[in-house]
Amino acid sequence: MIKSLKYSALGIALLSSSLFSLSSYGESMNVAPITIEAPMISYPATGSYTPADDMTSAPYTDSADYLRSVPGITAGRFGGHGLEPVIRGQAQNQLNIVSDNAYVFGGCPNRMDPPTAYINIQPHDEITVVRGYQSVLNGFGGSGGSIIVEQGKPDLNDTFSASGLVQSGYDSNSQMWNAGGNVTAGTSEGYAEAYGAYKDAENYDDGDGDTVHASFKERSGGLKLGYTPQDTHYYAGIDYHKIDDALFPGAGMDSPYSEGHTLKAGMERQINGTTVQTLALNGYTSLVDHQMDNFSLRPLTAPMALRVDSESDTYGLKLESALILGDRPVDALLEWRRNNRDANRFVQNTNALQSLLWPDITIDEIGLAAETIYDLAAKDRLIIGGRYGYVHANFGRANIQAPAAANRTPNDIYNQFYGITASDKTEHHLNGLLRIEHDYSPNTMLYAGLSRSSRTADATERGLANFMGAGGASSWVGNPGIDPEHHHQIDAGLDMDAGGWNFGGSIYANYVQDYILRDSARTQPGILVDLPNADIYRNIDAILTGAELHGAFQIAPDWQFEGDATYTLGDDIDTGRALPQIPPLQGKAKLLWQSLETLELSTTMRWAFEQSRVDTDPTAGTGRDIGQTNGYAVFDIEGTFIEFEPATVNFGITNLFDTSYANHINRSNISDPTEVRVEEPGRSFYVQLSMPF
Repeated sequence: MIKSLKYSALGIALLSSSLFSLSSYGESMNVAPITIEAPMISYPATGSYTPADDMTSAPYTDSADYLRSVPGITAGRFGGHGLEPVIRGQAQNQLNIVSDNAYVFGGCPNRMDPPTAYINIQPHDEITVVRGYQSVLNGFGGSGGSIIVEQGKPDLNDTFSASGLVQSGYDSNSQMWNAGGNVTAGTSEGYAEAYGAYKDAENYDDGDGDTVHASFKERSGGLKLGYTPQDTHYYAGIDYHKIDDALFPGAGMDSPYSEGHTLKAGMERQINGTTVQTLALNGYTSLVDHQMDNFSLRPLTAPMALRVDSESDTYGLKLESALILGDRPVDALLEWRRNNRDANRFVQNTNALQSLLWPDITIDEIGLAAETIYDLAAKDRLIIGGRYGYVHANFGRANIQAPAAANRTPNDIYNQFYGITASDKTEHHLNGLLRIEHDYSPNTMLYAGLSRSSRTADATERGLANFMGAGGASSWVGNPGIDPEHHHQIDAGLDMDAGGWNFGGSIYANYVQDYILRDSARTQPGILVDLPNADIYRNIDAILTGAELHGAFQIAPDWQFEGDATYTLGDDIDTGRALPQIPPLQGKAKLLWQSLETLELSTTMRWAFEQSRVDTDPTAGTGRDIGQTNGYAVFDIEGTFIEFEPATVNFGITNLFDTSYANHINRSNISDPTEVRVEEPGRSFYVQLSMPF
């Protein structure tokens, strides 16, 4: 870790040096500002949300717990922390999750710590949720959508000022205490921002009164410094996140700790030249350390005590600019990202190496993209985008022996399952989109789009080497020869906003060539073993289709209704079977009453239909679905006292009727043989106090 931090500090220093050089060059150009009237690119199937407004309600265990309150997003539960977001039936690396221009990839091969586990939502200004592939500029891949968390430059005056927010709250079911705050201070020439937060949650009870082992402790904090001379914004910052003693009933291990550091720096400049309008350069380093074991936080029931130490280090740079080429506005970027993952499993009593789960896998990606807009008529426009992607992957330790596993190497395992060994692999991706938009009226836009996007396999899909001994039962082995996914999507919809009400909806179809399927090993083409209890990866052709609706209506001056629904259908084209881990039709309905002087009350129904399209048999399919899932309707009540301004007091009851339910994509509860899935929490009372200053 110390070595990595030294390299990170050097990288940030070099980046800062280059930023100042770019600034000096921009100032010496001496180009007279010009004004160009150009249409703005709109992004359908996209919503923006302000955490400062929403986080004063029910306490959230992590950022994914908050995000599943957003239309179009659901999340799978593994434990009390580390929920996994899903958009349009896609998850994990099929989604782009970016926080302040930085990617953070978790250190757990079993995803105890997805990227959202390392994001503190509350201090950020805006969250943009993109459903589907709506822009070539949103990052690498992103076929399912993007979650972009941003903290912009604060709006300060010439005189020094300071402001902030402190919060504290309690949730009765998990006995979760949370406290935190953030502060911004400075002038129009420069600023400092800092935040800190703490959570301590015990196990919770589900709707049947059974205890779900899901306790955790979480600490986070960050500091950002900015220098803002005229037309330029320089910044540098650090974020820290640590999760201790996290229990995961959906896994055979728990996590004593996960720790993440993110260093970031950048420059944004308004140039207003004849060609270059704006220029931004951002860089980051995110370093994640993770440990999990099967003995320190639970009784040892396995044949031996095992410990996994893992690291996931990510580095990136992005140069982006708003250009005028001829009379055409073009948004363009060049970006690079490197992720290195290394994970070792040890026999605790002897400290002998038992498995190289991630044998030092490095994936480099470079993206070059541009997007523009053409006016076709007074009410019609065409958005065109293109993106080239370069990928290079290599394995640093695929030939290292594991003494506690008969000196087997990762290459021995790959060869046993696939008949190949790890080698350097290079990919070239050509992606793009076309979308036509029509202003049916001043308040209504119709759109239809076509896109192609590619996603390379991550370190787990490409090279996990989890061999569990003779027979290979419960093994989990990545495929070094796996091909990237290519998504070919068509979607259409409308967005309406008439002041007192708004409505949006879309339908989509996504043909996926070489969909990366986590399957059971049954001697399929390219699979050499017949071990249905062992997981492998292979490419198939698949199709995802679905629809989304969301809207809000001001029923009366004091009453508002909000609702949303989303549905995805997933099919394996090669076999005709349902794709596993696809959520059912589900959504929310909310009725809000507000008195301008004293009180605001609302009730929300969270609902889902049953999911009967499942893949449960590992001898014929993947077996990744636990079984069919019953539908449910869960009611929450929320209130806000307004009369205590500037303080805000929020209170409420979640799962009012103590319903026993689980989302279809929740993991199986392997730590409790009486439970099928990790159940959602039962009834809980909460109170939250927020005080701005």
